[in-house]
Amino acid sequence: MSLVYASTAVTWAAYALLAVVLPFRFEALGLSVVQYGVAIAVLALGMLLTESVWGVFAFRVGNVRTILVLGAAVALVYASIGVSDTFLTLTAALGILGGLFVFQVPLMRWMALTALGPGTGGRGTGIFGLFSGVGLVVGTALGALLYVNFGFGPLTVVIVAAYVVGLSLTLFLPWDQVDLPPPQPGFGRHLRAVFTRPFGFAACCVVLAYLGKALVWNFLQYYSVDLFGGTSTDAGYVIGAAQATSLLAGAVLGVVVDRWGAGRSAPFGFVLLTVGAFGTMFSSSYPEMVGATMLFATGVGWLSASLLPLALAGVPLALQGTAVGVFGSFEDLGLLIGPILISGFYATYGVRTIFPVVGAVAVAGALLLVPRRRIGSGP
Repeated sequence: MSLVYASTAVTWAAYALLAVVLPFRFEALGLSVVQYGVAIAVLALGMLLTESVWGVFAFRVGNVRTILVLGAAVALVYASIGVSDTFLTLTAALGILGGLFVFQVPLMRWMALTALGPGTGGRGTGIFGLFSGVGLVVGTALGALLYVNFGFGPLTVVIVAAYVVGLSLTLFLPWDQVDLPPPQPGFGRHLRAVFTRPFGFAACCVVLAYLGKALVWNFLQYYSVDLFGGTSTDAGYVIGAAQATSLLAGAVLGVVVDRWGAGRSAPFGFVLLTVGAFGTMFSSSYPEMVGATMLFATGVGWLSASLLPLALAGVPLALQGTAVGVFGSFEDLGLLIGPILISGFYATYGVRTIFPVVGAVAVAGALLLVPRRRIGSGP
């Protein structure tokens, strides 16, 4: 598992190195903010449309030949982004990247979730989230620095090299000894079998969780300045602290999730989102806002450790790769809807309206889980 975690951290760092500088790249090419938004939406759409597909084929991906072929394709797409200099070529390359670079994610998440044995899904999911988050944080921190000092071309070389290193780590895994379930035929049959009523409840909850997550991750830069008199630099520090809090909470609270059961513990994550959202709305100073933000981030971490084990409760082992991929697509859906919903209320009704909206979303998630609290419960 050390190779799995290390590979996850490095490959997500490579992605973050690119993602953080894309606005600068678009600006340098004379492209508008609207064009940047469209390109990012295409990237997210690629992830949304294909992560379920990679879930269906997750247990077929676990061999050196397949990893080499697909990994080489991803590396080529990263390189093509480095030489793309028009809106159409950049957007097309980003869309292909979104569809391809997640090919290992369902398999790796499943391995992390099951590696510690039955009843440890929350802990395994939290640890996996910690390493992927560390990769994102490191890549985000280094990307802008490298871009400013060396330019986009040399940065692209670093991105491709980092991805190749991360991919290579998985080639050293003893795949012939990894006890993967046998692949099951039938794409449509997989999806129908996975999408049971309990899984549907969990999928709805993850959409709500990732929708609410956008409040801090995408909009704190605005409301911390407009409402609380902070600076852009301060906002960066707070978002970084929120990311660290979320990652640590997921890793630490995964033990609590396993002890209580995913069904019993997940509603408390939404409770923390609710308290954090309304706490921010009623904050009278910057420090109070920061405290509410940390509560919100803790809730995000709690949900990251509990919702995937909840979704997999009762899913047969042979279909769990598909389930992880479908679950990831619903995460992507929440990430698409959240900024649109929050920005709509922000622009139409004012900044203070976004907090009760996210609070209401969190309450809906908690209420949705209450009737299902026995799903994934511990003994």
